Amino acid sequence: MNTVARSSHPSLGWILDEHILSLAHTKRALLLSADGLTVASSQGVDRALAERMAAAVSGLQSLSREAAEFADCQQQPWELTMIQYGEGYVFLMAAAEGTYLAVSASKKADIEAISYAMEKTIDRLGQEMGVGSRGTSGMGS
Repeated sequence: MNTVARSSHPSLGWILDEHILSLAHTKRALLLSADGLTVASSQGVDRALAERMAAAVSGLQSLSREAAEFADCQQQPWELTMIQYGEGYVFLMAAAEGTYLAVSASKKADIEAISYAMEKTIDRLGQEMGVGSRGTSGMGS
């Protein structure tokens, strides 16, 4: 039996539940470190899924930063990656220094509402963790 992942900051999971999972058509949320470790997760994310997704999306943010040259944005910080599948999305956003917020949602989700909620969630997480949010967290992390 897999245990539910609440990892290094178990007290932060409620923020993900309240700010992200309260939106229609969102599925899961995960706060991860730049090195691919789970920091906190929303309800229903078991440890095995959290670990696999933290490693996968950590690689995505690295690839996204490298692709900045294609958009002539090498000097700007990476902010957001969105992957669209046939029936849903994965969003990855820079959070506090060295951390990232990943959210999954169904095809019916309001992309703009999720992006806005992610920004507000990152601000709230920063308050709880006692660190600044976003800034240049996507640069060289």
